[in-house]
Amino acid sequence: MTNQLPFRFSIQGLPEGESLTGSEVEVRLLKQLEAAGGNCIASIWSLSSLYSRFGYLDQAAGCMCRIIDLTDDPEKRGACHLALGQLEEQRGDFFAAAKQYRKALAMEPCSTDTWYFIHNNLGYSLNQVGEHEGAVPYLRTALEIDPERPNAYKNLGLSLQALGDLEGAAEMFIAATQVDASDPRSLAHLESLVEAHPSLLVDVPDLPDRLAMCREAVEFVGSHQPDFDQHWKKWRKERTDG
Repeated sequence: MTNQLPFRFSIQGLPEGESLTGSEVEVRLLKQLEAAGGNCIASIWSLSSLYSRFGYLDQAAGCMCRIIDLTDDPEKRGACHLALGQLEEQRGDFFAAAKQYRKALAMEPCSTDTWYFIHNNLGYSLNQVGEHEGAVPYLRTALEIDPERPNAYKNLGLSLQALGDLEGAAEMFIAATQVDASDPRSLAHLESLVEAHPSLLVDVPDLPDRLAMCREAVEFVGSHQPDFDQHWKKWRKERTDG
């Protein structure tokens, strides 16, 4: 039997501070923006995030385009194109998303987080449109930029699975779960892969044991996460009763 696998994970905390509805937050941000003469990038960015969260994608995209008009900073412009790509993902238009990510690449932003997600999200979008081979180099670059995040492992696993490298895909799904066991998606992909190709349990060294450890880690983290549904039910009741 293989040695115990190392796993990393995070336990989320319940939100703190003042409880506001989306409309209340919007009013505050618009007032801040007006007070700044309409040119406060931080307020515009926050508005875009708010609109995106509630599905107002045109408004969110408009905010990002406004920031691009306001700044010549390639770091900020690259982050805006990254955000515009994420909005296209929300629309389900992965060709348009890939186009935005390529624009972000051209900005060559220095932030590790931005640079990582540009490569990861471009690889993800290429996977979504069936360009799995083209996705691989971007996802491998994302792993070189930051090997401590699960996203690129997962997406590279999906690329390799589509390309027929099932053993490589299994290794990527395991690595993603080890990097962040609080994200259960890679374990789900691994279980589906094994269910469809049971011979992997023989072909991949120690896979039954490693699969069991991944399940145990994900179950452990899931059992220790806070109950957000209960938290928000309590918050809504307090606002109604108040």
